[in-house]
Amino acid sequence: MTATDVLCRHFSRMGARLKLQGPARWQKEKIRIDVGQDRKGEFFDVCCQDGCVPEILDVQPESRHLVLMVREGRAKNKFLLGHDERHWFAAAVPDRQVRDVQTAKASLRPAEARTRGVVRQGEWFFVPAPEVASDGVIHRNEPLSRGGGSKPHVCQESMRHGGEAVMVSVFYPSGIGIEDYNRLIQARPATRHNSWRAMTRDAMVYARGKVRHPDHLTVHLDIWHRVYMNRERFAPHARQIAFLD
Repeated sequence: MTATDVLCRHFSRMGARLKLQGPARWQKEKIRIDVGQDRKGEFFDVCCQDGCVPEILDVQPESRHLVLMVREGRAKNKFLLGHDERHWFAAAVPDRQVRDVQTAKASLRPAEARTRGVVRQGEWFFVPAPEVASDGVIHRNEPLSRGGGSKPHVCQESMRHGGEAVMVSVFYPSGIGIEDYNRLIQARPATRHNSWRAMTRDAMVYARGKVRHPDHLTVHLDIWHRVYMNRERFAPHARQIAFLD
């Protein structure tokens, strides 16, 4: 049995298909993980450079999750792959001590979300905040996005405290400050027509009501909840994940 056969067998244990192939011509990373789709449905598309040997650390068939490790020099990069309510996903795990699915999930969970009553939807965690009053501007059907072209989660009601005002477009998905925006459109007037949107970055965000996303079940928050994103962004190898929800 080849190494590829062993990997495919582990993926099949959690009900997934794996396509392991060589790197794309433009690929710089040792390994690149995506979720593709063909006539049979979704599959994990893993592209590896020469000399890269993916290993499986743990498989949990009942929860449909596994931990994949890839050696890159002295680094041991780890990824949590699994199934949410409707689709397969891949996430880079930030902590080195991860050894199985349980510790991988804990690594991705923000410290503020390690309490009772927390609601999760994809990469977002909603922590009950009963002490928060509706004393700010309440936005309706506000998108909640991590940037980088991901599909936003839409909050029925949201409220922000603090943060930095930024301008966002398809060319600047993470936003640029107002001063940088003004300098840009003065130097390059044509960029004024890039469908800019005023947003707030790194604010304390609170959500209430329904939170919708096409890839996840809708959740309903009866009271204000503080919003936190998972810790994947702290993993240096997060760039190796091509799939965005």
